[in-house]
Amino acid sequence: MVKIRVAELNKKKIPEFSSLLSYFTLRLNAAETVKDCVDELEKVSENFFESDWYSYISEEEKFGTVLKRKTLDFAMWAAQKHHLSITPIDNSMVLFVPLFSRTKNLGVLVMGIKNDVSEITRGVIDVESFLAFETSMIIENMKLAKELVKKNKYVAEAKYYLENILNSLKYAVVVEDIYRNEEFSNIPYRKLITNEAGLRSKIEEMVNNAFVYRKEIAEEIEHDDVFYSVHVVPVKLSSGLKVVASIQDITNTKELERLQKINRMKNDFVATVSHELKTPLSAILAYSETILDSADSLDSETLKQFVRTIKNEGEHLKSIVNDMLDFSKLESDSFPMNFKRVNLIKLIRESYEGLKARAQEKGIKFELSLPEQVVSAYVTADPKRIRQIIDNLVVNAFKYDNNPSPEVKISLLDDEENYVVEVYDNGSSVSQEERDKVFQKFYRVETMKAKASGTGLGLAIAKEIVEKHRGKIWIEGDENECVFKFSLPKKDWLTSPEP
Repeated sequence: MVKIRVAELNKKKIPEFSSLLSYFTLRLNAAETVKDCVDELEKVSENFFESDWYSYISEEEKFGTVLKRKTLDFAMWAAQKHHLSITPIDNSMVLFVPLFSRTKNLGVLVMGIKNDVSEITRGVIDVESFLAFETSMIIENMKLAKELVKKNKYVAEAKYYLENILNSLKYAVVVEDIYRNEEFSNIPYRKLITNEAGLRSKIEEMVNNAFVYRKEIAEEIEHDDVFYSVHVVPVKLSSGLKVVASIQDITNTKELERLQKINRMKNDFVATVSHELKTPLSAILAYSETILDSADSLDSETLKQFVRTIKNEGEHLKSIVNDMLDFSKLESDSFPMNFKRVNLIKLIRESYEGLKARAQEKGIKFELSLPEQVVSAYVTADPKRIRQIIDNLVVNAFKYDNNPSPEVKISLLDDEENYVVEVYDNGSSVSQEERDKVFQKFYRVETMKAKASGTGLGLAIAKEIVEKHRGKIWIEGDENECVFKFSLPKKDWLTSPEP
């Protein structure tokens, strides 16, 4: 520690330097403003310098004696040079004590002193510089603390503002860290997953995939007849990798899309049915008028041919009307069923025998394949409706088989709990994308629309009938064939109690 003769500089009795320094540090740390700090520095400086006045100037504030222009210029110079100096100005001595940090100037303490310059030692200058340095650190920390408080206030306000925005949104938002800790969730999310453990597990699976693959994931999830659009985005922050998940209820949108699709399909259906009805009616009217106008001149064979055509077109009309009636009954849930135990083999044989003549007319190789070990295959069913399904599938195979050597085969398969009826053809493949759609009401396979007539109701009706029999219907086959299958349970579910 530098030893100085304080008594020679100030006749007042003052404590030892170490006590003085401790007292100054204590007072400095208790300061609340920049002025408090400067006042403490000025007071402790009076132990070394006899002063008449003092002033403080900085970019932010000024207080104390108002400085003349010349003195102010010297103060600015001292601040830039970071150099404590004593300069005679207008017949008086002025002490300039710059306060600064490593990055910026904080201000300058200016004091008018009465000391004889020759009596001011280098040690006193060093002590004053040290006291100024300590004051500078406190002022800088005070400014930093104020800036930090101000920034924290801005951050808190921004966070509050953002949370209010997120809570006001209609969709749910959650943020999770890499340890799957929930860092934030808005009110809609908390309400959504309170009683929806199943939905939450699906969202968590997407969050896990986003962390694993480090990529954005977007999916539509259906849960309890509600559709959600889930968007999961990984975000890399200084605090680590996070994942932001947003969940939006799009049920209304999906329902609107569904209704629009149904409306388009119904419009197509009306147009298709109008065309389907017009074609046979035109033929019936044309042949009927010919018979009426030329009955006497027509030979018996030609007359039979005309009548046969009228009969075929009439059956076509009947088929269309029956499809529409069945569809209407299905829509109103009034489709009649007469369930009983029936032999499925008998129904398949009847369908095969009933359609052999049509296959021969069209030049189609038509086969029946029944397992030799199965003598009877009893199921609980409405025989009329099951026969309707088999006939429908076979007639479709006849219509849509575009192979030069067409083949159609009805088979019966036996698995453990069900009998499976299979209708195969070798020339009317259905793409994977369309295999679920073909059972929708009014839907017709795009590649087949121009090749054969139809209302687009047959397969939809078949699906409804099969499901009412507690069975399933589906499509198999590769690109060169098509296999329609439907299953019926062996169990007598009508009279047996449910397990």
